[in-house]
Amino acid sequence: MSTAIVVAIVALMSTIVGATIGAATNYALAVRRERADRERDSRNHAIEVKRAARLIDAELVRGHAAAQICVEKRHWWPADARLPTEAWQKYSSTIAPDLSDQAWRAVLIAVEALDNIRGARDLAVSLGGGVEPLSDASADGFAPMLRDIELGRVALAPLVFDSLPASGDNSVDRLRS
Repeated sequence: MSTAIVVAIVALMSTIVGATIGAATNYALAVRRERADRERDSRNHAIEVKRAARLIDAELVRGHAAAQICVEKRHWWPADARLPTEAWQKYSSTIAPDLSDQAWRAVLIAVEALDNIRGARDLAVSLGGGVEPLSDASADGFAPMLRDIELGRVALAPLVFDSLPASGDNSVDRLRS
């Protein structure tokens, strides 16, 4: 065999080996980059869900406090205390895919209860009330709404907290009961 043929064969084999190494390296880098992108997207999604759940939970906490005042103290909550649902309106679509059907319904009902509590106060104020103590019947009417808000907070809790403390922590027991 002539030297030119040997050189040509070696050059061809080197080209094939080099191209194979280059292709394998590019494939490995693409797989690694895709995995890193998925992990980054997953972290970003988790952050967005937690942010949304915490902001919605904050609204439910305010509604829970207002309903508790109505039920336990038998009067309206302070006039300057607002019961907004802007976080719910803005972020409900963010948490929707991460909640089970049952949890989603519980949070929906909790937000509706919050709207009903606010509406009852607004109606009482527009009719000239909102200052005097609530009747027992009126206060008792808030009890189911209070329970609905508690159930909504329990349903939202897995998205709000990194981990729920063990039973025995009063705040968690109140959420679970």
